[in-house]
Amino acid sequence: MAAGSQAQGSWQNTKGDRAEIVIKDIVERRIRERKLALEETSRGKGKILKLRAGRQFVFGSEPDIGVYKKNLIQTVVEIKGGIDPAGVLERFGAALKSLRRAKQENSKSITILIMQGVSLTSKAKEEIEKSKSIIDYFFTIEDIIGNEAVRKDLFKILKI
Repeated sequence: MAAGSQAQGSWQNTKGDRAEIVIKDIVERRIRERKLALEETSRGKGKILKLRAGRQFVFGSEPDIGVYKKNLIQTVVEIKGGIDPAGVLERFGAALKSLRRAKQENSKSITILIMQGVSLTSKAKEEIEKSKSIIDYFFTIEDIIGNEAVRKDLFKILKI
């Protein structure tokens, strides 16, 4: 049974990683389609897209997407794609820690949390609601992927 639980957990983590990749690809594709990127560089496993007006989109892991201007965080996007409801509060806590760090670095930074809707328990929804002072915008992965209006809202917030 332990092996089965491990396999299930690995599958759910892989599913979460894929969701993160999809959201990052959507944002990156938008930047490219609108020809906003002036320069691209690699940084570890991530990349940096330099845009006009000195903005930089950093695609990494902490945060998942960071928008900087003059080395100051402007916008932070945390993506939690795991689908296991049992681990949702742990994933939420990790995301909140990253978003809180951005607010400490720049109190005017915009914070965005994106999570799998299928994993949200009533307790997780309650915790998200309680954290409105740290989370400026909340989206589900399903809405960003499947709803063009929601995707456009995200692009507007990111100014792309």
